[in-house]
Amino acid sequence: MKRLILASVVGTLAMGMVAAGKTAEEKVLFEEAFTGELGKGWSWVREDGKAWRIDNGTLLIRTSTGSLWQTDNNNRNLLLRTPPEAKPQLFAFEALVENEPTNAFEHAGLVWYADDDNYVALLKEKVGEKVIVQLVSETKGRPKVGFAEKGYQEKAVWLRIKISDGKAWGLFRTTNKNDWQELGQCALPTAKDEVRKGLMTGYAAKDVEHFSRFSRFPVLQESK
Repeated sequence: MKRLILASVVGTLAMGMVAAGKTAEEKVLFEEAFTGELGKGWSWVREDGKAWRIDNGTLLIRTSTGSLWQTDNNNRNLLLRTPPEAKPQLFAFEALVENEPTNAFEHAGLVWYADDDNYVALLKEKVGEKVIVQLVSETKGRPKVGFAEKGYQEKAVWLRIKISDGKAWGLFRTTNKNDWQELGQCALPTAKDEVRKGLMTGYAAKDVEHFSRFSRFPVLQESK
């Protein structure tokens, strides 16, 4: 009898774990495979056409020496597109990011971009002696950092920003077979103009040539 009870409890727990691991159903609204030319709808901020290329399913962007930090606002080759018409407004965008940052605050990742002083970014970045993944935001040129971060040593990372109800969530995982891990959330800055979302890099040393690699860029709508 004890074995039967134990088996029942274990089975119930296992079912609970499976249920907890499920995510809301997702509908792919757009996906960029980075083969051939970029799909329609993309636009660049401060494009340097010689510093990016597409190679067999991967977008390579030379990691910019500039950044969006406070008054810097001088990083090159932000690749952006407008958000989907998702109803309700619950959607996510993600990418597989590969970089090996060595300079202080060198980074690559995703950005929800209203303008240079109002954005949310999810980055793999070198901070001090550590490489981390972190969610950062800036509102009217005032940054918010240190509230959602975790050490990360692998070269490649899946990054996802989820948008809902005026907030952004930052999530990451090591492979596309792992569950998403949530870093944290923050409020979206108020946007006067059209908001775009996409990819960004920054703070590479000026005397090196580092390339950040981006593979797959789906935009998804989750159904509640």
